[in-house]
Amino acid sequence: AIFSSAAGLFFSLVYLLSCGLMLWFFPGSFNILDAGYASLENFFSLSAILFIILIPALTMRLIAEEKRSRTFELLRSRPPGICKVWFSKWTAVFSFIFVNVLFTTVYIYTIYILGNPVGSIDLPATFVSYISMLFLAGVFISVGLFASSLTKNQIVAFIIALLLNFILYFGFDLLSTLFQNGKVRVVVSSFGLSFHFNQLQRGVVEITDLLIVLFYFFLFQLLSLRILKQHKKEARKNLLIGTVFITAVFILMLISPVYRFDFTKDKRYTISDYSKNLMKEYAGTNTSPLKVNVYLDGNLNAGFQKLRNAAYNLLAELERYAGYNMEVSFINPAVIPQAKANIQEYMTQQNMPGILLNEVDRDGKLSSRMIYPYAQLILENDTLPIPLLKNIPGNTAEENLNTSAENLEFEFIDAIRILNRKEELHIAFIDGHGELSRALLYDAEEILAKYFFINRGEIINDVSVLDGFKVVIIAGPTEKFTEQEKYILDQYLMKGGRIFWLIDGAYLSRAELASNGQSPSLKNETGLDDMLFTYGIRIDPNLLQDSQSTKILITNNESPQPVTIPWYYSPLLLPSPGHPVTKDIADVKAQFASSISIIRKPDISTDILLTTSRHSKIIEVPEMVTFNIEDIQNNPGYFNESFIPVAVTLSGEFSSAFVNRMIPDSISLNGHTTIYKSKPTKIIVTSCSDIIRNELAGYDSQTQVLPIGFDRESGRQYGNRDFIVNAVKWLAEDEEALQLRTKNRQLHLLNKQLIYENRNYYALLNTLIPLVLMIIVISAVYTVRRIRYTR
Repeated sequence: AIFSSAAGLFFSLVYLLSCGLMLWFFPGSFNILDAGYASLENFFSLSAILFIILIPALTMRLIAEEKRSRTFELLRSRPPGICKVWFSKWTAVFSFIFVNVLFTTVYIYTIYILGNPVGSIDLPATFVSYISMLFLAGVFISVGLFASSLTKNQIVAFIIALLLNFILYFGFDLLSTLFQNGKVRVVVSSFGLSFHFNQLQRGVVEITDLLIVLFYFFLFQLLSLRILKQHKKEARKNLLIGTVFITAVFILMLISPVYRFDFTKDKRYTISDYSKNLMKEYAGTNTSPLKVNVYLDGNLNAGFQKLRNAAYNLLAELERYAGYNMEVSFINPAVIPQAKANIQEYMTQQNMPGILLNEVDRDGKLSSRMIYPYAQLILENDTLPIPLLKNIPGNTAEENLNTSAENLEFEFIDAIRILNRKEELHIAFIDGHGELSRALLYDAEEILAKYFFINRGEIINDVSVLDGFKVVIIAGPTEKFTEQEKYILDQYLMKGGRIFWLIDGAYLSRAELASNGQSPSLKNETGLDDMLFTYGIRIDPNLLQDSQSTKILITNNESPQPVTIPWYYSPLLLPSPGHPVTKDIADVKAQFASSISIIRKPDISTDILLTTSRHSKIIEVPEMVTFNIEDIQNNPGYFNESFIPVAVTLSGEFSSAFVNRMIPDSISLNGHTTIYKSKPTKIIVTSCSDIIRNELAGYDSQTQVLPIGFDRESGRQYGNRDFIVNAVKWLAEDEEALQLRTKNRQLHLLNKQLIYENRNYYALLNTLIPLVLMIIVISAVYTVRRIRYTR
């Protein structure tokens, strides 16, 4: 009867038209084509809202009308019994909704075809989302039949069902906001359907998600049967069975272990064991809650809304493993009371400067506004802001947002680790060999001080002088190390120490180059060649040029005005996408870099971190370095080398550089026995100290420190800071933490060109096909019933 009823026709018209128009035609937050992502999340969210309203319209008359017309007494006296009658009505409505939902699978076809590349849709997660939508419909039907059994008035039944649906879906979430305790909030929310539906529509299934559906389904079935007053014998039997079943389901909900199944293709909602253990450790060592303020809320476009949702989902997971000892808030900066006068100034004071977001709508209209994609973590008296947006030059907006979502787990876990750390980690910059001055390393020390205690000094005559440091950094030496110093460094490495070498293969005078326009370059004699060779590396005495380079402002005799020319000695180095140190960082700005030769050694594994581009040139030294670029630009075959290594990692058990060598007599051993084979350890070798060097702007008291990797001519910030921080953290800490940066999240996008060319076609297809098919089914059922009952 549902298929041929006016209520059924009304449901199909409203549901399918609303979905078709709001998802494919009307601009707004639900429009799939405007969002540009190969996902049906908006469809499932919209369907939940429509089901809350429309399913009561389907069920309101099923029992109420029969009670009003007194035909229900006949049904109750018939052999099948009230329970079977109730279930047959539920099945009829569910079947009707199932057919409506089935015809919307044309949306999957459209998303599949429009994917960039084709097929860029997460089918397993989409399938789980469809199943969850049917579960939700099943509960709402049970609620609707209960409401219909309460009264003879259809309108009253509709209103009761609508209110109950709203309470079951939204009510518990609203109620949970009254509680401060995180665990209580989650427990209260978990009784609401939206808590479980939102998880299911992401493609993540927990046992409690299924149990809550069964609980509400049988609860309202039992209440319906109780109200309908079955015969005493049947009533007692069904009441007993229903009560036992509901009680069992409720107990299972409370005691069932948390088993989660992530059906997404890239397992995007599965956090690492490292993160789980860290959050459990935090819960065991802290009584104060960790406050997390995320400044991504309000009117966001589709891309930033997805980033916000990704942060929300991740924090919900972390909160669960932290024993709900967290207070998570999503805040719209525009409504912060302290920021109303000047939002930008307030957020900048909080070390969260705004980012100008330019948006173009489907009509080509450009709009700009400031956003603040940051989170602020507060533990007792410590506050740590973290950026949520990765802005890598050369990437599209979608790629940057996807990269940002990939890095969320690392960023939050890294920040929590810093706030919760009890152990002091010390690192040391070595002095005494013409290394970069403190002024030129100021920015590096500033950014590393967030994670480590910074020390700086010369190597004294004590073989254990470096033992207390997690990492030793040698940045830009230009003078020779003594045999005594080399021995101390070698034995530090043998004991498992980690060293970050930033050593130039060639030396030239920057001052002479700036004043005279030229400078001779020579091999940089540091006396470390033999050590590095033993470990498996050689820094070659040369300089690298690259067509992918920065620009430099110079003056010449031909023009009174300064001119900008390519500075081929300043290559933009390409980061390796597969290593945690360099994944998702921008190109690294270098100057006067040299090539690195890798010497294969047993027990040592090597990874390349940074290389030049496809079009490079090796200049052997000695050579005069000048600003002359004409010969280079007039020679098409000049850049004849490709992907020359400039930074590498070496990991394993190193052989000592003092095997079969005399130990310096002057060394103070203090009972130390020379170690000839190291513990498992690792080093990073970079053949360009400029990577860690910051520029200085201004003079005397007006001097300003520019960030490392900042290019004054273009105003661009390159990836040097990220490289330095990641490199030192990779050396100093458990590699498992940095492995979080290697997490990949597939980017499911729609083909914008196809959408532009065929928008109306696909909008009409997805609006009309489900509607036409449903009308055909309804008409066919109506015709069959009419023929059958007119005979």
